Order: sequence, then structure tokens, then C-alpha cells
Amino acid sequence: MAEHHSQATSDVPRNIGGAGQGVKIGVVLAFVLVISVGILFLANKAVTNKRTGALENQQKRLGLLAHGRASVIETWLQGLSHQGDRLIKSDLFRLYAAEVDTIEGDLAAVFGAVSMGDDEEEDGSALAEQLPMMQNMLREFSTYSGFLNARILNKQGDAYIATDGHLPPMSDTQIDMAQASVKGKNAQFSPLRKTAQGIEMDIYVPIFPPEAGEDNSKAVGVLMMTRQVTGKITELLSNSALSAKGERTRLMQKANDVFREVTPWTAQGFSDVVVRIKIDTDGNIPFGDRASLSDSDQEVYSLGMRIEGPQWWVVQESGYTSAMKPINDFNRTVYTVAGLGILTALLIAGLAWWVLAGVQSQRIAEEFKLLANKIDDQKRFIDSINANIDEFITLKDMEGKYTYVNDAFADAAGRSKEELIGMDSAAVFGFDTAKRLGSTDEIVIRENRKMTINEPIFLRSQRYQFQISKSPYNDSNDVCQGVVEVYRDITEFVAVQEKNKRLVQRAMEALGSTIEAADPYLGGHTKLLAGLSVEVAKTMHMSEIDIAEIETAANLSQIGKMFVPNEILTKPGKLTDEEMTTMEEHVEHAYRILKNIDIAEGVLMSIYQMNERIDGSGYPKKLKYDEIMLCARILSALNVFCAMIRPRAYRGAKDPQQALGILASDSSKFDAAVVEALSQVIKTPDGEKLLGQNN
Repeated sequence: MAEHHSQATSDVPRNIGGAGQGVKIGVVLAFVLVISVGILFLANKAVTNKRTGALENQQKRLGLLAHGRASVIETWLQGLSHQGDRLIKSDLFRLYAAEVDTIEGDLAAVFGAVSMGDDEEEDGSALAEQLPMMQNMLREFSTYSGFLNARILNKQGDAYIATDGHLPPMSDTQIDMAQASVKGKNAQFSPLRKTAQGIEMDIYVPIFPPEAGEDNSKAVGVLMMTRQVTGKITELLSNSALSAKGERTRLMQKANDVFREVTPWTAQGFSDVVVRIKIDTDGNIPFGDRASLSDSDQEVYSLGMRIEGPQWWVVQESGYTSAMKPINDFNRTVYTVAGLGILTALLIAGLAWWVLAGVQSQRIAEEFKLLANKIDDQKRFIDSINANIDEFITLKDMEGKYTYVNDAFADAAGRSKEELIGMDSAAVFGFDTAKRLGSTDEIVIRENRKMTINEPIFLRSQRYQFQISKSPYNDSNDVCQGVVEVYRDITEFVAVQEKNKRLVQRAMEALGSTIEAADPYLGGHTKLLAGLSVEVAKTMHMSEIDIAEIETAANLSQIGKMFVPNEILTKPGKLTDEEMTTMEEHVEHAYRILKNIDIAEGVLMSIYQMNERIDGSGYPKKLKYDEIMLCARILSALNVFCAMIRPRAYRGAKDPQQALGILASDSSKFDAAVVEALSQVIKTPDGEKLLGQNN
């Protein structure tokens, strides 16, 4: 009984304790629920704020880049228009234009006397006598300033002086722009257009009478200048060191109420804008999520800035995936941290439950001690990473003096970390390098934004190539207190790039030699074709990109013949129609091989079209003059020329002059401008050297 009573007595507090324990568990679960809801609320708010802030920053970045590119283009256009000032602001040209302006009706008086009376005949004779001198001055100006041609027009848009020796008719658009320049008393710029030489544009600048201000005087004529701008437009649109991954600058123009993207690196020069363009009241394209200008399948964030003068827009695009990656990464991080926070809350609740359930405080203290040890371990781990990281990490104050450097930077500089604190870049790198680095520091501090640059730097008499990322170091009020720098050594990467470039060139040459081995009479043909093609392209003033593409195309031009039976390649007599059809299939073989290789479109199409003739008698597509790329027309003529001056099984080699004469006489098949350029090249030392190597 006593034992039973004792047991029953002991059960009472156990039951009471069980009820109390249930209450405690409820309190703990409520605590965990409240903490979890709070953590999720804060996480969602942080994600929303991050997305909003990231898109605002993206808009600001694209706006700054677009505004910067637009300012550069506007400055370039103003420079083009001002190049004519030294001509049209001379009193001689102003006076001549003013005198021409007094002539009403027919401009024949400029070219000779008009029988309308003694006074008019005398005036016309004076203008006609001065005309040759004015033409020479205009021609010298155009040549010196780098314009393709130039004209002087009256107020009605009629030309009476031209650099090309004659006055070809002008289009209605050109006349309208000339008259608009006179009426508005300012420079006008024509839409860009594609020609055989590349992308061109016209600049119209008003001419005012002598001793008259431009604000209160009417224009008496117009200077029209034509410029080839392929290379410049390509340069202006190329990515800078400030461009982030996935960002691209595009140029769009409106002509005849049609929007088109300017693509000077393509054969067509333009591409149709597939996205619907919405212009705001300021004439700009607002920031938004939309399809890319000329690729409806590519989603981007974009923003467009109107350029003063022509109907051009600089459109800055950032790939949607690239733009969203930091946001998605942040979201994962936030929710991971939120999950860890909830787990932490559960852990704390569990510890509290154990305390409320009577777990000894010493055990809790031991657990907290273990947690503290883990924190210390993590701190030491982070310190060891910072001490052993390869990148250089520094922090500079507003005066450019180092307040922190990591071990890697100190080792590379050959100084201790304590010695470097308080020094500036000039003391470590030298004055010139410090000046270059300091200029970007000023931008980072002034604009409160990140910058990445590539700089060659000498450390302890050894040259390195560094990629340097600079970020503002802000306090809790977002006020910049200094600059954080991370130096990444890319010396070996740059060297490997240069080495790979040389290896690719040698591989192409080796491939050309392998191709030529299939035909004993083809040996040296590719090398000669490439050399002469480059010289002809230079003579025709083609861009560096086009010259590089034509050299690559020449080196790969014979690759399709590897698939032509050798008995057809080396047949001594004339090929049958069936054999000729088999031979011509080498073009399709080449296209099939090269189309899946990372090769420029211009190179691929030059190889595919080089057997076409401008009269449509070539193969494989029977293309005619305007349908054949200029690079392909060059390769077409020079391929035949190189074949004629080399021996074949069924004939001997022809003299270069004799082969050139055959090309010139067959002007219906070959571009006369290319043949003329070839005739100039073979007279130069470089041309003679190439032909000498052929022998």
C-alpha cells in the first residue's frame, strides 16, 4: 500500500507537469510561427526592394550609357559639319556664293556669259573665270578632309561646283535637305545609306554672305559633303570596357517612316527593326522589357536616346537573363537565409523548450560554447581565405591613400601590410600608372558606381596585365568614403589569347596547303590569291574588318575542292558538262563545311559567291552585279587572274599583263573597279614581290 501510495503520489506532479509541458510547447510553437511569419515577410520585402532597386539601377546604367554614346555621336556629327568652316567661312567662297545667288533662273551664267545684257554678260564671264579655281579649292578641301566628294549648291538645291568634275543629278531627298539647311540656317544630316564602298552619309552646311552674321542673315548657298562612315559607326557601336556582360549598343535610324537598325558589319549594312517602336514626348525610347531591335526571339531590357540632328536613336540593350541573374541570385540567397533563420528559430525554440522542460543550464551553456567555437572557426576560416586569396584587394580613402591591403597585394608590392598603410598609388606603382588609376577613382567617387578596367602595371620591374574592379565604399548613409579595388592577374590569359590568334592563322595557312595538295597545279594558288586580294582591298580603301575577312576567305576558298574527284581536278583536257557540274559543286561542299563553324558571315558568303559573274553567268546562284558582295567580286576576278598566271596540265602560264588584259576585255563578267585596282597593285613593290614568289 505504501509503495502504491508513493507511486500514485509521484504520478500527480508528473500529470500536472505533462499539462504544463503542453502549455509550454504551445507557447514555443506560437513563438516559432510568429518568428517564421516575420522572417518570410522581411524576406519578401527584401526581394521586392531588390528587384525594384536593380531595375532602377539598370535603367540608370542604360540611360548613362545611351546618353554617353549619343553625346559622342552628336560631337562627331558636329565635328563633321564644322570641317567645312575653313572653306565656307572664307570671304572668297562667301562672295562667290553671294554673287551666284544674285543670278535668277538658269545657272548657265556660272559656266559662261549669258546674252541678257552687257551687265549680265560681264557678271557671268567673271563667275565662269573664277569657276576652275573654286573647283580646285573644293577638291583640295574634300581630299584633305577625307570626304568622298563635295558640292556647292544654290538655295534651290542646284549644284554648280562639284569635286568629281561633273554635276550629276541630285535626288529629291537631297534637294529637300539642302533647302532645309538654307531655311533653318543650320547643318543637316542625311539618312545613312549602303553603297559598294560601305555606309555613306551627306552633310549639308549653309553658306552665308560675307560680312554678315549667321543669326540675322539669310543663307546664299549650301556646302554638301559626302562621307564614308562604315568604320566610324562600327567604332562608335563597339562595346567599351564599361559594358557589362549581355549589354549591347545599337544604332537605329528612321527614313521614309521606316525604322531600321544600322549594322555596318553586315553585307546589307542595315536590318529591319522587328519590335514595335514607341517614342515618348521627349523623342526618346522609354526603358522597358521588350524584344531586341532585330531579333524578336531575344528578350532584353532596353532604352533609346534620340540624337540631335538626324533621325537617329542610340538604343542600349541588356540581355534579360543577364539583367535578372543578380536578382535571381539575391532571391535564392534571401530565401536560403530566411530558411536558415526559421531553422535557427526552431533551434532556439527547442533550446528554450529544453530549458522550460528542466534541461540543465550547464548543458545549454556547453551548447552555446560549442556554437561560439564554431563561429570562431568560421572567422578563422574567412581570415585564412583572405590571407591566401590570389587576387589583390585594397581599400583607399578619399585622398587615394591605402587604409587596407591583403597579403597578396603586400607580397606583390614587396612591402609589409603595415608599411603600405598610408601610402598612395604613386609610391607603389609610379607617377604615370597612378595617374591612370586615379582618373577612374575620380569617376567611381563622383558617380558612385562600379567600374572595371584593364591596365598594364609594373611590379618590382615585372610587367603584369590586370583587370581591376573598382567599387565605392559607402557608409550607412550611402556616402562614399573611399574606393575598394580588386586586382585580377590576366597576364597569362592575354598571352594565351595572342598565342591562340597566331595558332589560328597558322592553322588556316596549313589548311590552305592541305587543300592545294589535292591538285598539283594548285600549289601556291591560295597564298598568291590571299596576298593579292589584301593589296587590292587596301587600294580600294576597304575597312580593316573587310580586309581581314577577304584574307580569311581567300585562305579557305579552295576547301570545297577536297571533295572533287582528283581525276577531274587534274584532267588535262576540257571538262565535259557532267564533269563541270561535279566541279562546280565544290562551292556547296565549302558552304556545308564552313556554315557550322564559328566564322564571320562575310567570310562564308564571300567564298560562296566568288565564282559568280556580274553578268549572271557564274555559279551557283547566277547572281548579278548588285547581288554579289564586293569582297566576292574581288575574289572572283583575282581567282581567275591567279589561275591564268599559273601553268595547267593543258596550257602554260600566262604573263600577268596578258592575264590582266583578258580580265579588262571581259568587263561584262568582272568588276571594272577591281580590275583597275589590280592593275595598280601589280605595279607596286608589294605586288611585284607577290608575283615574284609565284615564279
